[in-house]
Amino acid sequence: LPADFTKLHLTDSLHPQVTHVSSSHSGCSITSDSGSSSLSDIYQATESEAGDMDLSGLPETAVDSEDDDDEEDIERASDPLMSRDIVRDCLEKDPIDRTDDDIEQLLEFMHQLPAFANMTMSVRRELCAVMVFAVVERAGTIVLNDGEELDSWSVILNGSVEVTYPDGRTEILCMGNSFGVSPTMEKEYMKGVMRTKVDDCQFVCIAQQDYCRILNQVEKNMQKVEEEGEIVMVKEHRELDRTGTRKGHIVIKGTAERLTMHLVEEHSVVDPTFIEDFLLTYRTFLSSPMEVGKKLLEWFNDPSLRDKVTRVVLLWVNNHFNDFEGDPAMTRFLEEFENNLEREKMGGHLRLLNIACAAKAKRRLITLTKPSREAPLPFILLGGSEKGFGIFIDSVDFGSKATEAGLKRGDQVLEVNGQNFENIQLSKAMEILRNNTHLSITVKTNLFVFKELLTRLSEEKRNGAPHLPKIGDIKKASRYSIPDLAVDVEQVIGLEKVNKKSKANTVGGRNKLKKILDKTRISILPQKPYNDIGIGQSQDDSIVGLRQTKHIPPALPVSGTLSSSNPDLLQSHHRILDFNTTPDLPDQVLRVFKADQQSRYIMISKDTTAKEVVIQAIREFALTATPDAYSLCEVSVTPEGVIKQRRLPDQLSKLADRIQLSGR
Repeated sequence: LPADFTKLHLTDSLHPQVTHVSSSHSGCSITSDSGSSSLSDIYQATESEAGDMDLSGLPETAVDSEDDDDEEDIERASDPLMSRDIVRDCLEKDPIDRTDDDIEQLLEFMHQLPAFANMTMSVRRELCAVMVFAVVERAGTIVLNDGEELDSWSVILNGSVEVTYPDGRTEILCMGNSFGVSPTMEKEYMKGVMRTKVDDCQFVCIAQQDYCRILNQVEKNMQKVEEEGEIVMVKEHRELDRTGTRKGHIVIKGTAERLTMHLVEEHSVVDPTFIEDFLLTYRTFLSSPMEVGKKLLEWFNDPSLRDKVTRVVLLWVNNHFNDFEGDPAMTRFLEEFENNLEREKMGGHLRLLNIACAAKAKRRLITLTKPSREAPLPFILLGGSEKGFGIFIDSVDFGSKATEAGLKRGDQVLEVNGQNFENIQLSKAMEILRNNTHLSITVKTNLFVFKELLTRLSEEKRNGAPHLPKIGDIKKASRYSIPDLAVDVEQVIGLEKVNKKSKANTVGGRNKLKKILDKTRISILPQKPYNDIGIGQSQDDSIVGLRQTKHIPPALPVSGTLSSSNPDLLQSHHRILDFNTTPDLPDQVLRVFKADQQSRYIMISKDTTAKEVVIQAIREFALTATPDAYSLCEVSVTPEGVIKQRRLPDQLSKLADRIQLSGR
């Protein structure tokens, strides 16, 4: 993301020696005053208490079988609360004995802590490989004396400590805060006396030599891109495997203009998802998506960039179609881009764009009011069951109420005032629309079929004979509201035309379709060689999701899991063409945290309430308490660093739309 480039150069103190927390705000956001963070200790304490109880006089009953005990052990082991014990087991190992799985466990835990927040994944990985675990059992124990030489950089994992300075000033450090040396080999000394405030304070320590080596390596790996004497982009060298065969530079910072330009530049093999990441995050640093849209239209006129621009737009439509549906300016951008594809005779790309628009579109409700029944409609319709199509919007009067409500060319009318319009004659549809002054219209963008309708009408006009559908065609009229790509898909890659009647609804035609779309993935969208990445290695923040899964054949030229946002447009066509998704299915996700920083992802829809999220979260966290014992809260931080928490009302909905960028 764009950074403050006056502070872009790395300094000698990337991480402050002590993370200062004012004593007046000592109520840390993450604290633990318990005697132990290990749940196994709690279980042992519970068992010992039960062993001391007097059970004489109680009736003897059949005990649980060993199988039941095994099941209980499995459930207990799968409890997310046990992850703290797993992390501790990994930490207690000697650093040279830690496996890749151990480091993965440590990475998953450490990345939540503030001390590691401004580090890249590669730096965190190296620190996790060399860190040492330390525990101070009793409160009030002196950890460091004033003037004592420092030999490590440390992070608090559990508990809190108090630093008392010679002038009497005190500071509180709690879970996630760091203290110790800066990344230099010069001798440094402790200022003040540090004492533990609670029992069982836990720390991880990195030796000064290791810390200095790892942090200073970051500066050597940086590549700065300058324009007119100013730094506009920073890249970092990464190696994605231990063999050194997969290495390159990945973008970590840049100005908004330079990041936008990088969309159509060559991307490193270690940064394959830059486009998807940009399209997911641009809204945090650009005021309008049209800033990107205008640049893409400008670059489209350059033949050398045309294919790259088209790929960006295809991914944008596939991953974030809501950016276009709710924005008239973006809708016009999409129409202009379609016209450009038609002008340059890029039929295959245009068809893919229409497929993506039809597959990703959602039902929309448009409400219009006419002053009288005789008032003209602010739009023109096309189609009808007599032509074997649904009812489509051909044009909308510019500046009309219909335009303001979001009605646009290419929309298919599905319902009007509760009456189904998917299999109705055009004259009947016009009659219903004219005879009502209040119109509640359900529409859905379906450019793919709308283009078919326009092609059919132009053929009729050219041949002078209207198309008369057979009885079977009328019965299957839904085929035009739910596109069947087995018809005429060969045009995507310029293959010979086949007889529509023989191929439209045959199994052979569908098998051929699958082969065609498999080829299309290679020929239209550039192939990227990332399917040889090691299984189970989360190499970098920017390539989350590159792991191969069992259900995706490794022979595919492009993995379907490449996108770090939504599924790639290059995924299996069976998923692309799934038009049967009902609009009320969950289409948003929340990340819900517990007090111990464990988190789970919850699938929701816009109508899901906070109470329903609580119920789902209890199930995901495998908690046993009733929903009444929990509530959903939003925690946010102000620019001044003040942390605020508020409980969300049980019936509050549209949760994903309400959350702030600075909150969770």
